[in-house]
Amino acid sequence: MNNFSKLSLYDFLAMLIPGFIILWLCNFLGIDIYDGVNEIIIAILSYVTGLCYHKLIEVIVTIAHLRRSKCMQEKAWKQFYNKVGIERDHPENIDREFVLSYYKIAKAGCLMNIPILEAQETFLRNSILLLLFSIPYVVCHYQNHYDLCCICTFLILLLVGGIFAWFCIAKKIYYLVWEGDYYLKELNDEKTSD
Repeated sequence: MNNFSKLSLYDFLAMLIPGFIILWLCNFLGIDIYDGVNEIIIAILSYVTGLCYHKLIEVIVTIAHLRRSKCMQEKAWKQFYNKVGIERDHPENIDREFVLSYYKIAKAGCLMNIPILEAQETFLRNSILLLLFSIPYVVCHYQNHYDLCCICTFLILLLVGGIFAWFCIAKKIYYLVWEGDYYLKELNDEKTSD
């Protein structure tokens, strides 16, 4: 299986699952979407809802400056260059350097598992608000206080863990781009010296 087919499956699930959860949460608001609708229509509605939700989250993340965080790029830069034992300051325009490095390694076919990590990051990013919106749903539907406490605690831990995992994956992507660019330059320097 090549990266394209893996990425397509991840992309599909990253849109379908949040869309399905949004439709499921609509039942909580009294909107019965499932009544008289077959599974294929629900899957299509879920995917389209997930796409719209994904674009909304993308706008929110961009406005909040959580996408391509300069701080995270700099930390990944420092971590990589410390690992290889080179004292090197990050470039002044690190975002531009990141984009150039990304496309350089993509052109060379050296992306490795970065597209898969990006799909996982997207899925986590899209799941954060859904977890947050699931808490009121659980509070209203569980009368047993023990069950309510356990489920809410689990959802809150999942929310915190999801945010942590989202940022860890984003930092790993930056790290792999810096690593790929560095070793690609090393290989090119080695070829030209031969």
